[in-house]
Amino acid sequence: MRDQSQLDLFNEEKGEIEKTSYLKVVLNGEVKKMSLGELFDAEVYTELKAISFVASHHFFFKTTKRFQSIQLILGIEDGNVAGNFTEGLQNLLDVENRINYFQSLPKDVQQEIQNNQFQIRYSKKGTPIHSKIYLLSGTKGNRVMIGSANFTETALGNQKQYEELLVFDNHELFDIYQNRFQDIYQETVDFIPEKVKSKILLEPVNIADPEVLMDILLDEVEKQRIMVELTETQVEEIHQAADKIDRQKEEVTQFNQVIETITRVSRKSGKRELLPIKTLRTKTVTIKSKLSKMNKKSAEADHRQQLIYHTASESLYTPAPYTEGEEKNPLIQFTQKINNLESLKKQLELINKFIDSYHLFTVQNDPKVQSRIAEAILYAFVSAHIWKMRDHYVNEEGRENVRRHVPPFLIIAGRSMSGKTSALEFISMLLGNTNPYMSYEQVSARNMLNDFFHSSNVSPLLIDEIDAKFFRSTAADKGERLIKDITSNLSGPHPVLIETTNATGFDANAQSSSRIYYLQINNTFQNQKLMESSTYLSNLMNETNSTLYKDFTYRMGEKIRHGEAFYSTEDFLSGAREIFKDYYKECGLPLPVWFPKEKFNDYQERGQRLWRELYKSHSDSFDFRKENTVLVHIDNFASQTRRDRDTLVNYLPPECINEDSSVLLLNQQLFKGYIEYDKYFKTSLFKRIFK
Repeated sequence: MRDQSQLDLFNEEKGEIEKTSYLKVVLNGEVKKMSLGELFDAEVYTELKAISFVASHHFFFKTTKRFQSIQLILGIEDGNVAGNFTEGLQNLLDVENRINYFQSLPKDVQQEIQNNQFQIRYSKKGTPIHSKIYLLSGTKGNRVMIGSANFTETALGNQKQYEELLVFDNHELFDIYQNRFQDIYQETVDFIPEKVKSKILLEPVNIADPEVLMDILLDEVEKQRIMVELTETQVEEIHQAADKIDRQKEEVTQFNQVIETITRVSRKSGKRELLPIKTLRTKTVTIKSKLSKMNKKSAEADHRQQLIYHTASESLYTPAPYTEGEEKNPLIQFTQKINNLESLKKQLELINKFIDSYHLFTVQNDPKVQSRIAEAILYAFVSAHIWKMRDHYVNEEGRENVRRHVPPFLIIAGRSMSGKTSALEFISMLLGNTNPYMSYEQVSARNMLNDFFHSSNVSPLLIDEIDAKFFRSTAADKGERLIKDITSNLSGPHPVLIETTNATGFDANAQSSSRIYYLQINNTFQNQKLMESSTYLSNLMNETNSTLYKDFTYRMGEKIRHGEAFYSTEDFLSGAREIFKDYYKECGLPLPVWFPKEKFNDYQERGQRLWRELYKSHSDSFDFRKENTVLVHIDNFASQTRRDRDTLVNYLPPECINEDSSVLLLNQQLFKGYIEYDKYFKTSLFKRIFK
């Protein structure tokens, strides 16, 4: 039978303990009411060794400052075990946070830390520490305290938080936990950087100076005071924590929007209260849109394959086939290393044959057209990693505005019968989509494209025949405003937009054209070979699948995982080019003559050709002046509508334009350079005299 004294250990003792005691202190087997001063008695004990989460260093040092020696190992907060590794690693690498911590301490405490009488330690490998151990020793004896209570005012101050603290004086457990403390101590380093501790107190470290922070961090790494060893599980935990924070931000934003929509501030009480039911009913549509993460109409129109980017493994995942009875299909890995070389070779040969159709069945034999089709395929293959390039570029440069240099918009422009829609369909088959693409009419509703871009599905948006008016729209969810917002501000996993449009009516202003990747298909399929080419393409597409794309995403993920270059600032498709060159080499196939070696600059080249021809045919409308300007009488050749004029001006480089209001005034030197005046129009002195 159990001893009655053991049963009564956690019972309240009348007259000695308050009716509700949140902190249960058990001293040598008996429930006691003890104050902080009694628990951490600096009159009896001179040395304190503690492992605990500390919410307030002021509270900790205020309570323990009379000890002659303190060793504190920082742990993690209760209830925060899930994110503990990431927070530990962040504190190790966040030099600014650690300097702030030190410089906010009282001067006398800083001095004790400099003298190593007070030590603050942290896990050097980011390993989570959840122990709560307090060891007190002195000439009069020793004390060990263990339990659930962290060294916080909430836990130790009996403030409506249930905590347990077992206290043993001069007990054999002291040696056991002394050894335990030493074992953990060996795995820790100084939380305060050595270079900070060594500085004079009167000269605070300038935490706004990145050079100082970098110097301290490098010193920490060089002297192995920071040892970061990450397993795949830990890396996954980091990304999961980041994803959780993002989700929480979204939920808080959504909650705030809902509150703003369904409540109002009372004039009488000054408090928020629900709107009357009649008013709420009039706001049904608005409320539904705030409660929904994605507009229902957008979700219904989205026929893309679902691809989720798993940042821990740099792999793509997709929902498993539907299983009856399951509420939500689990994700399975889409990214796969394909070891069957013949399977890869077959898909590579199908790409070759498809691109050959732009030679076999078209009016002109132009390898550059074939190169542009290949370029579109490369962009599609790397599309799920475009967001990664954009984020990586920002982190490398430390400037948000460089994000725009990796465009999430690809425009394939061409006349009717140029094969741009066939290219879109073939790309869709290569990526594993069951539905080839969406028409612009399907996605032109308000905010629909914006919804797609803000979804977690990184499968590219394939849209056929976007109306040229889209790019000239002034609406918030279209044209320049959408392109600028997405290109400059959107971070984290997001899709790209691959779209076809009619080249005849296309133009974009400088704000938009600098943020898109533009490919122009200057060829047309022959009418007399229409049936033959249609059969040819259908046969190819019937054999096309996502085998090569799955392997490509594996290889691209490996580049990222191992810190290899997966793009360059000059050419964001450089990593994709290298992977495809490897494919051709491994499959024993020659690299096609049309294989694109570098980025295209089609939009600028189209503008150059256009203005070159305008100057050639209307040279008398260009008034070259001595002050290095050109007055262009544009109404002489663009007099039909204001739109005609704007179209022509949009093709000029913005730095070339001095004035564009009632007159068009250009920088003469830059304009001549743009149309390559010296190459095409400048005549020699001999020719001018002869003429």
